[in-house]
Amino acid sequence: MTNIHIAGEAEQRGLEQYLERLVALDNRAVVRIQSGGLAAGVWCGPPFEVVALRPVALAEALQVDATVSAQRLLERVRETPVVELPPGVSGPTWVGLLPPRGGWEERIRGDVANVRSAVDSAKHFFRERAEGITDRSVQEQIAHDVWERTCLGEVPVRCAHAAESLALMGPGDGLAIAYSTDTWTRLSVPGGSVATRRGLLPSISALQVV
Repeated sequence: MTNIHIAGEAEQRGLEQYLERLVALDNRAVVRIQSGGLAAGVWCGPPFEVVALRPVALAEALQVDATVSAQRLLERVRETPVVELPPGVSGPTWVGLLPPRGGWEERIRGDVANVRSAVDSAKHFFRERAEGITDRSVQEQIAHDVWERTCLGEVPVRCAHAAESLALMGPGDGLAIAYSTDTWTRLSVPGGSVATRRGLLPSISALQVV
């Protein structure tokens, strides 16, 4: 039995909101939880061909690396800040292909408000261009054109869309930072980060989540 002792109500509610948003996007989602001390990283793979990370402060040091059902974890987080991890499950491919811990180069800094505005503009533009179109190949082209545009440095708008969808941007202003490696691009925002491999494109169903 492994228990996670979340450090306070604010951390508990923040993790709860993150998991709620994830489950709303995919009710079969899993999360990978990694911890080697007084903080845990809760990874997920929302349907945007990205991986997202929400750090959680802990009241007691913990050593764990487990993949569990997001829905089952959410049910337990809602009840108490001392959370017994659900049974482990097999995860999809992203679980074993997390971004590297080192080697990142900072590219550019900006305001969260501007990144959020870029997401809003992309949603509006997507709806406007896709209205009345039923041909799937055309929909896919429109989606890729819209969501692969950059919003901060080399970061595609879909990374920011994922961050917003998972409540990682926070309620107000803050700092957004773009990082990259040879193969990854990452957006860091107040509540966590979202990374994507270069050259990967999400499915049309993901891109239509607006």
